[in-house]
Amino acid sequence: MTRRRVVAPLVAAAVLVGAWEVGVRASGLPPFVLPAPSEVAAAGVRVAPLLVGHVATTLQEAALGLVLGAVVGMVLAVVIAAFPAVADTVYPLVTVTQTVPTVVLAPLLILWAGFGLLPKVLLVGLTVFFPVLVSAVTAMSDVDGAHVDMVAGLGGRRWHQFALVRLPAAVPGVFGGLRVATTYVVGAAVVAEYLAGTSGLGVFIQRSRKSYDVDQILVAVVVIAVLTGVLFLVVDALGRLATPWRRTA
Repeated sequence: MTRRRVVAPLVAAAVLVGAWEVGVRASGLPPFVLPAPSEVAAAGVRVAPLLVGHVATTLQEAALGLVLGAVVGMVLAVVIAAFPAVADTVYPLVTVTQTVPTVVLAPLLILWAGFGLLPKVLLVGLTVFFPVLVSAVTAMSDVDGAHVDMVAGLGGRRWHQFALVRLPAAVPGVFGGLRVATTYVVGAAVVAEYLAGTSGLGVFIQRSRKSYDVDQILVAVVVIAVLTGVLFLVVDALGRLATPWRRTA
């Protein structure tokens, strides 16, 4: 089963890349419209030294924003779960704010926080915190009532019930939300770099677009996909370590 999960996607990717190569060669499309995969690979080798600094910048923004969003989302989830009055007041407002795409807020963040690292980290954090918040609140709300009753029956007070039952139940939810959010963090950092950045994959893509280097743009797309996959695997591994009781399941 594990081998099939690895081999099947690799075979499908190889077939798609092969079809892309054959299709471009057969159609005679110029490289500035759609380069062949072999040309993209050659461009990747050519610009690799230049990409190192851009990748480091984007990865820093994505990682810091991921941590910030996770911390804020978890703290707010605990407050909402612990205090029903806060939940009734804050949770609907937070949900409504998510109707505004974070990319729309990017110009405001840049206006308020400047053109440095901070607005990019904030934008990534905004992308992360809501999935973490919703997943954690849901996990704490759906906890088995029998466990809560058992702690209460042993003399545990309300805060004992929360600390011993609801808070541990939120851990899988937090990492579930993080897994979802991780697929967006690199893209959010790149979008922020589009608007105001001097380094990063967003800046690299903008410069490549202006010079019609489509092969370099596709190299950046591949790098973004790889970075996203690596971050997802890291979060998934941390989630498994944090929830050893779920490994068998």
